[in-house]
Amino acid sequence: MTRTTLTSHLLLVGGALCCSTPALADFVKDSKASLELRNFYFNRDFRQDNSTQAKAEEWAQGFLLRYESGFTEGQIGVGVDAIGLLGVKLDSSPDRAGSGLLKRDREAPKRAQDEYGELGLTAKLRASKSTLKLGTLMPKLPVLLANDSRLLPQTFEGGQLNSL
Repeated sequence: MTRTTLTSHLLLVGGALCCSTPALADFVKDSKASLELRNFYFNRDFRQDNSTQAKAEEWAQGFLLRYESGFTEGQIGVGVDAIGLLGVKLDSSPDRAGSGLLKRDREAPKRAQDEYGELGLTAKLRASKSTLKLGTLMPKLPVLLANDSRLLPQTFEGGQLNSL
């Protein structure tokens, strides 16, 4: 996420929260946070394929911190969501890297990065029965689904309007 996008999200949420103090009650009361830990081991044997690499074998720990606020009171409710992702290498080596579990190191492409992470913020607005989200999204739609089958889930940047 670029610094400009992050700043605009924070200004939008901060400006809405400063407008009225009673509005903070639902914003805080309806919020929730969770921490998920994932330990992932991947082993693939290539010895039957006569390839140059005998196997791909890596082990990693993933941390997913999710925060969802409630909405402020009023005609247009404002809220914010955040997700923090961190992947930490527990075991890998250049001769066993390449399983897809860990990102490749930029300086040494045959090695996996020791750790990598991402912070995503989402501003959300609610009016009547419609919700607009702008920022980091993990959609579950018939035409687009974020992949959550690896160490860290896939995220998208954009906007989503849900209207009932």
